[in-house]
Amino acid sequence: MIATSPFEEKTKTLFFYSIVFFLAGIFFIPEKNLHLKLFILFACIAFPLITFKGLCKWSAVFESRIVITSSLFLGFSLLSLFWSGPESSRDILNPIKNVFYLASFWLIFLFTFNGAEHRLKLLVRCLIIAGSVTAVCYAAYHYLHLDYPLTRRFSIPGPLVDKVRTGFCLGAGALLCLGSLLYEPANRERKLTVTLLLVALTVFLITLVLTHTRWAIAGTLFFGFAMVALSPIKNRNKLLLIGLGTLLLVTAGILLAPLIEAYIEKGQSSRLDLWTGYLKAFHHYWLGHGHGTTIYIAEGRLAGWYAYHSVYLGALLSGGIVGLGLLLLMMLTVLFTGWKLRANPYAVVATVLFAFACAMGLLNLDSVISKPRGYWLIFWLPLIVLSLYELKSLPRKAFV
Repeated sequence: MIATSPFEEKTKTLFFYSIVFFLAGIFFIPEKNLHLKLFILFACIAFPLITFKGLCKWSAVFESRIVITSSLFLGFSLLSLFWSGPESSRDILNPIKNVFYLASFWLIFLFTFNGAEHRLKLLVRCLIIAGSVTAVCYAAYHYLHLDYPLTRRFSIPGPLVDKVRTGFCLGAGALLCLGSLLYEPANRERKLTVTLLLVALTVFLITLVLTHTRWAIAGTLFFGFAMVALSPIKNRNKLLLIGLGTLLLVTAGILLAPLIEAYIEKGQSSRLDLWTGYLKAFHHYWLGHGHGTTIYIAEGRLAGWYAYHSVYLGALLSGGIVGLGLLLLMMLTVLFTGWKLRANPYAVVATVLFAFACAMGLLNLDSVISKPRGYWLIFWLPLIVLSLYELKSLPRKAFV
């Protein structure tokens, strides 16, 4: 690695604490627009600074396959604005701004965390602390102070926006705790750290159940067991953990039988009817209707709906077969890169979290190109971390 100058090191330190604040602030900042304004201000100051000072070798960044495939997907999404039918100028400006904020943050992150493994460890701890403390505080406020019934869905106000995104982030928090316990030997050697991580894991799981977000609950359980199976711990301990987890799951199933029955009765929440309605309005098969276009269901009891409830359907409608293909190519590239880097425990955890985010987008939301909020955190942050480790694994490691 090339030694950094004092100015670069101080800049990295300042950027690091700013990144920690903004990512953790997704949980604890109570006003979503305030968080977005602060994030934009940071990106618009930090990105020009590292560009003007020449602190990044941009050509080296594009040696990453993750960066290349992501750029193809994002670039095509912006290109599709030329043939879109927006209802207002906001529909055109928002995707452009969101891609700019994402690209700026991505490069700032690479500059800040390159050659600083300890900073990534600290970021993980801060996210776990911020998420679990915020979750337990709001849960106590909702169910103890306001005396809400447990049937009322739990959500954290602010940048997480709604109950679904809250469920996704709480599930990701649980997986992050599990990864810290299984993939970081130093954590298992400290009894206090193990205790705190188990407490945080319990908080994430309980509040996740209180969101009543069925897909997030199922995904967290599935990827949690997968994380145990892929962990470097002894096979005996794996079997013990899987058996204990299965026992707890069966016990919870018996205790929460009425709730599970209600989940089953709820069915697929009219998603099949929604998707069928959108596909009937889908005509531009190859290039889509353009990223700034909002497609409405034309007929039936769901006429007028415009929320796609699937990022894959959203990619198909806005970008056609080409746009969906580029999204899938980006996702497969990230997962394949994570598999190649499986010797790195942080890469394994990031890969599992990214796979979790891909699964969550199957039945929810509209696009991966969004403001830096709930789904943005669990989709793009693991991807960015994997791009960092991919660049570090290349022969030319000093890209900043």
